[in-house]
Amino acid sequence: MSTFTIPDENVVSCGDMSCEFLVNPIPRPKPPAIKVNTTPENREIVFVDNNKPNSIAILRGAQAILRARGVPVREEIKVKLNASISLDEAELNDLVSRGGLIFCGVSDCGSCSASSALDSILLQQRGAAGVAVLTRPFSSQLERVGTYYETDRPVPLVVLDHPMQNLSPDEIMARSTALADSAQAILESVEKSA
Repeated sequence: MSTFTIPDENVVSCGDMSCEFLVNPIPRPKPPAIKVNTTPENREIVFVDNNKPNSIAILRGAQAILRARGVPVREEIKVKLNASISLDEAELNDLVSRGGLIFCGVSDCGSCSASSALDSILLQQRGAAGVAVLTRPFSSQLERVGTYYETDRPVPLVVLDHPMQNLSPDEIMARSTALADSAQAILESVEKSA
């Protein structure tokens, strides 16, 4: 009969915790499911830029399109210093206090997509209407992060074409238009259900 012993050193996590399922399962308490909020306190779109190449250009383009359509959009775009690190408590609280429909992105890699997904879930956890903005190859990151944060229904997600880098002005405008269309559709669906 073999005896299980605890290793002298802890296994280092890969960062997104998926390896813990295979290598180093850590028992975690199961908190109650987060109630997903799609109804912002204020009828306003709020953008969070993760500081990736072309992300701010896409967000600014979406702002201009939405304004031209008469959709209220906050002028200030919160810019994260590091795309792969989630928002800290003060940043989350600041965004929650704005009360709008908060779009986190634009993310186009594994770590930044996981971070934007987590940001949207952490905003939801605090009662704000957080939405992740990811590119197609990384759209599953929201579901993966959601493994650790159970929600009563899916967190809203906007999926844009990949890549985000090395784009022509027309390609940037196409992504801005797609984001504006999605943001407006989410906001209008909230208004219809209210």
